[in-house]
Amino acid sequence: MNIQEAANLLAKSDEYRVLKRLHAPDVYHQGEPLTRRIGLVIDTETTGVDTSKDKIIELGFVAFEYDAGSGNIYRILHTYDGFEDPQEPLSEVIKTLTGIDDDMLKDQHLDDAEINDWLKKSSVVIAHNASFDRAMLERRLPAVEDTAWACTFADIDLQAEGIGSRKLDYIAYQLGYFFDGHRAVNDAQATLHLLSYALPVSKKLAMAELLASAREKRLRIFAIAAPFDKKDVLKGRGYRWLPTFSYGASKKGVWSICVAEAASQAEQTWLREHVYSGKQALFQCTSLTAKNRYSVREFSLG
Repeated sequence: MNIQEAANLLAKSDEYRVLKRLHAPDVYHQGEPLTRRIGLVIDTETTGVDTSKDKIIELGFVAFEYDAGSGNIYRILHTYDGFEDPQEPLSEVIKTLTGIDDDMLKDQHLDDAEINDWLKKSSVVIAHNASFDRAMLERRLPAVEDTAWACTFADIDLQAEGIGSRKLDYIAYQLGYFFDGHRAVNDAQATLHLLSYALPVSKKLAMAELLASAREKRLRIFAIAAPFDKKDVLKGRGYRWLPTFSYGASKKGVWSICVAEAASQAEQTWLREHVYSGKQALFQCTSLTAKNRYSVREFSLG
């Protein structure tokens, strides 16, 4: 019995779960896309998790062609993986997590021209946790501000698909594959791979669902000067506390939520009735599209 036969035998049993190592293919879907677009799946490894001051130490991306109508993924066009010297020693935590050490980064620089070239070609930039990667990249590569983004972490309703965690390696496990994580190009390949699958419950193509979500117009609502005693009500509704938010002369934090444009009037009515309770409602709204979603600009009224 060879390995494949053994795997097939185990897969037929309810007692075992068979996972296959990801070997990133060059082609996902044969033929030519009817409405051809170029996408970029991107990932960064960094010196830490503070997007305002930590630095990128590795950037990887996979450029691919897809059909804008169906979401089918076709050919891989280009793969990039590059290091950058942060000019400071890495922490032991980062070394252990990524397998990257100071010697690997010494005198290394990202290829800005190559990265910017593919950013310009791409109709959508995709990341798993785009709020982090976009914020890191906008500090390092200003051209990122002009790109449209989508997020496999936030733009697919994984809970409705029976996937109980949003961690990339867990999603891969649920879909039947595994990969060596916490290296930029490996994570980018794994993210693209999940987009080629039909989702477990809805059976919709993951890439099609991602694109539909990215195209949806949304509003970010800031509940400015919300009464302190309403914090639990707001949190229970799904509002997020933004401690560094500033409005006018005030630099106090604010509760905020992102909602679909179609649901914005209902949300504003809820705020008037349940938070401001007849007092002057001071909430403000910012319109969101894929161009500013997941950017630091999403959380500013300026």
